[in-house]
Amino acid sequence: MTPVAYVATIQQDGPTDFIVTFLDVPEAITQGNSLDEARLNAHDALAAALEGYLKRGRPFPAVTTTNVSTETGTSLWQTAVEPKLAARARLVLEMQTQGINNVGLAKRMGRDEKAVRLILSGRGASLDKTLEALRAVGVRAALAA
Repeated sequence: MTPVAYVATIQQDGPTDFIVTFLDVPEAITQGNSLDEARLNAHDALAAALEGYLKRGRPFPAVTTTNVSTETGTSLWQTAVEPKLAARARLVLEMQTQGINNVGLAKRMGRDEKAVRLILSGRGASLDKTLEALRAVGVRAALAA
């Protein structure tokens, strides 16, 4: 299953210094001058790190189910994965599981292979197109909390 959210740890190191890290996605790290800015930046850092997982053909990390202890000045923040990115990750996983290549998916979708490359790259393809590709491999996407 593709995780839809990860827990960010936000450590306040000074009045205007908030450091954000993710236990499950160590490549995602950012900061902000305020707690609100750090939370906003957390989404971008998480998305950038997870894009790297997709580019390297790696599955998204599992979400840790253990409790994270928080020190004074530390808070936890549930950070959602962008729906389009989560859908692409699920599509890649499903294609690998079923042994479907880009040409095979294109045939199932009734499109050319270039359309599939655009969907898998995340460039120029809408969430609707990604969901269409998921349906073509037999997956009905749903949001989960």
